[in-house]
Amino acid sequence: MREETCVFGSANPLVGIITHPEVDVGLPAVILLNAGLIHRIGPNRVYVRLARHLAGLGFQVLRFDLSGIGDSPVRTDNLSFEKGAISDAQQAMDYLTRTQNAQQFILMGHCAGAIHSFRTARHDDRVVGAVVINPQSVEQGWNDYDRKRKVANYYQNYYGKEALTDPNRWKKLFTGKADYGSILKNVFQNILWNKISSLLFRFKTRATAVQPQPEINPMVAEVLDDLRGLANVDKHLLFVHSEESTGLERLKLLLDNELQELRDAPNFQMQIIPQADHTFTLRTMQDGLITIIHQWMETKFAGEFVTGTI
Repeated sequence: MREETCVFGSANPLVGIITHPEVDVGLPAVILLNAGLIHRIGPNRVYVRLARHLAGLGFQVLRFDLSGIGDSPVRTDNLSFEKGAISDAQQAMDYLTRTQNAQQFILMGHCAGAIHSFRTARHDDRVVGAVVINPQSVEQGWNDYDRKRKVANYYQNYYGKEALTDPNRWKKLFTGKADYGSILKNVFQNILWNKISSLLFRFKTRATAVQPQPEINPMVAEVLDDLRGLANVDKHLLFVHSEESTGLERLKLLLDNELQELRDAPNFQMQIIPQADHTFTLRTMQDGLITIIHQWMETKFAGEFVTGTI
């Protein structure tokens, strides 16, 4: 396996790293798109591990920075960030075709990169598959809901079983050495209030969803149209969600019965990783993600492009 830096792009330079397999066996090239504003290593370096694992299976893998993220400078044209991300991904495909003779592509991304991956797949026939990892809603209300849930869970874990069974913390509590103001704020504001706010938001959104024509953010409507369109064409989709993912909750609410129809489609697969957080902090969580992607790619692409299995 060999890795090299690359710079490409017609309008502005895009910076990336190609991970080459030992032997080129004609598999589609893989492109990893930025997870939000995190540069090309991915959250907790999971993109690095994933790229090297897939290269070990025979895939050419490019992880690069979209315009304005990491080492890639901001755009100099007037494209929106969403359209610019699709353009950048298409320029990455052009580059791999020109330098590596790649003709077909699998796009992967986490969070915002997940949305860019399947939207590019929808608009470019060279893409034969997309791996959508923990896509997150672009709506402010859902982002606030997600943040409050995470903050509440963090402080609940902090003051949970580990704290209650720690004699040193009890000693500080009863000897006046604890920060009582901070404790009260965290328990009542960061835990109880955030949990109540989250519960109220869920009731409100579910009540809104049962209306005949619930209002949907135009960007969300476009994403849903792209998703429905991909399910009707010969492109393979893998959705991977952490357990209790806010993005999955939003998807279920928006699609309702359509989600089950999608899951029944032969080109669509959804996997949920138990006890994993949004950014796959623990190595065991990353191992679970890599295993799911490995098995999906072996099932969907190995027999199609090479003799035997990867």
